[in-house]
Amino acid sequence: MTGNTALDIAFLIGVGAGAQWLAWRMNVPAILPLLTAGFLLGPLLGLFDPSEVIDEALLFPAISLAVGLILFEGGLTLKIPEVRDVRRVVFNLITLGVVVTWFGATAAAYYLTDLGMALSFLFGALVVVTGPTVIGPLLRNVRPKLRVANVLRWEGMLIDPVGALLALLVFEFIEVGSTTQAVGEVASLFLSFVAVGVFTGAVAGAFMTWLLLRHKLPDYLINVVALALVFLTFAISNAVAEESGLLATTVMGMVMANLRAPGIDSILDFKEDLSLLFISLLFVELAADIELAAFVAAIDWRSILLLLLLIVVVRPLSVFVSTMRSTLSWRERVFIAGTAPRGIVAAAVTSLFASKLTITGLGNADLLVPLVFLVIMTTVLLSSLVAKPLARYLNLAEPDPQGFLILGATPVAQQVAKALQQEDIHVLLTTTSWAEVADARMAGLNTYYGSPLSDRSDDELSLAGIGNLLALTPNDEANSLAALKFARLFGRKHIFQLGSKTPTRNHVSSEQRGRRIFYGGSTYEDLDHLINCCAVVKRTRISDSFRLGHLVARYQGNYLPMFVISQQQGSKHVDVVTERNINPEPGSTLIALAVDVPALERNTPKKESAKHPLITPHDSSGEVTLEP
Repeated sequence: MTGNTALDIAFLIGVGAGAQWLAWRMNVPAILPLLTAGFLLGPLLGLFDPSEVIDEALLFPAISLAVGLILFEGGLTLKIPEVRDVRRVVFNLITLGVVVTWFGATAAAYYLTDLGMALSFLFGALVVVTGPTVIGPLLRNVRPKLRVANVLRWEGMLIDPVGALLALLVFEFIEVGSTTQAVGEVASLFLSFVAVGVFTGAVAGAFMTWLLLRHKLPDYLINVVALALVFLTFAISNAVAEESGLLATTVMGMVMANLRAPGIDSILDFKEDLSLLFISLLFVELAADIELAAFVAAIDWRSILLLLLLIVVVRPLSVFVSTMRSTLSWRERVFIAGTAPRGIVAAAVTSLFASKLTITGLGNADLLVPLVFLVIMTTVLLSSLVAKPLARYLNLAEPDPQGFLILGATPVAQQVAKALQQEDIHVLLTTTSWAEVADARMAGLNTYYGSPLSDRSDDELSLAGIGNLLALTPNDEANSLAALKFARLFGRKHIFQLGSKTPTRNHVSSEQRGRRIFYGGSTYEDLDHLINCCAVVKRTRISDSFRLGHLVARYQGNYLPMFVISQQQGSKHVDVVTERNINPEPGSTLIALAVDVPALERNTPKKESAKHPLITPHDSSGEVTLEP
């Protein structure tokens, strides 16, 4: 590197951010480009040596704290109601499944590599984990059925501390050496790990929840105090019982999530950003620390056979044992068995123990790191390539999330929903008005009676196939609140909201609302007036012989474009018209509000202009500029 520590760290952050962006563009888990970047910078090109940038006395404590924060962030997403119907399966996976994987991987490593019995047991312990840093992005990409997703997400979060504990127990056994003494040491270590980790995490989680419930912290300090408490909890727990900090931070997050601590979304946002940064740095750094000669030496027919046994035999056997007498179908079991990528905890714990084993001088300890990293890279690559086609083949993939959750079930919302539904786009109307629900159901529309902002809706609202929000109520504040809530779930790009005619001083700020739709200036009052007096929602198929210009000429510009539906990669894709030019391609469908001008004139008071502000005449060219 440059020799300038600040510049080297800045460069490393830039590499991590670039790898994350590349993963987003390629639609693959970020661990692949991150490990590739680290491997290129370190072993292959020799441009980066982590020990030269950060002193090893600080490096491993920093890695441990970062992993603890990542597990805390994951724990914040684990809510017990999500897993009630599969809780036995999750419990079996992190107990029976771990034992099967451990012994299976140990046997395979012992007979196929030169690790020896002791290191084979340690290798088996290190590869039992399925990392949440890989499982989370994978599930967002694949979108399997909710029950399967919950099993994999809970397993990925809870098995990390279990795997770390198992690796620690094996390492302690190796270090002590004497069998009689080792058994007592290991038993004591196990009890202290569990007791200290659970107690410390539960107390910290309850304390942080109490601070939030009692409003003991100003808003601007909540994230900082939460971060400090996470690190403090991790450090105290580790100081009392080695490596128990991983369990403590996981428990802390789970306690806060299930006690419904107020302001948890803000904490989760902050921790997600930090976790993303730490994950980027950790994977690049850990991959860069691999010795090229040892990695190349580890790749032969025996290591390939070891990988095949782990993927094709050990994991399916573990899942089969864990899911016996469960309500999971064979399809769900096959998908779970085929999805077991290893992640950051396996990499970090392996690097930590490898450095300690080098000091002890245990034979062939240098093979441990390359073998584990080979397992990590292979399982991640296979899961990235196979998971989505496998979910589709097994009929476990949720529908493509092109559907719309529509806030409100007024006549305006119903007209929009009908037009989308007629194009086979999934829609769900939600309102607190029973009369509107009844009207919408009579019209054949799917509805949810209740507020999507309520806690109850989190458990009851089915969002399968839905990836967009349309806030179409006359209440601008309610629209904005819904936009804030669902921006986390769908992403701000997919949150759409009507404009407002309130005075500027009463406007909800742009940061707290969705993207403005239908010319950007359309309000509920505008659409309600047009639909009630003189407009209908039209669906028009665009072709080579009938382009947008023909539609403009037919209605003399008196129409309001709303949606463009096109075919992309064999499925329908919906674009909501905002403040931009549109030029629908042949084969697409344009949904627009077409206005009957004579009817508009008849229903407009003489003292007012008969021309509605939303209706702007256009020329008859193929491309139309939408003016606010």
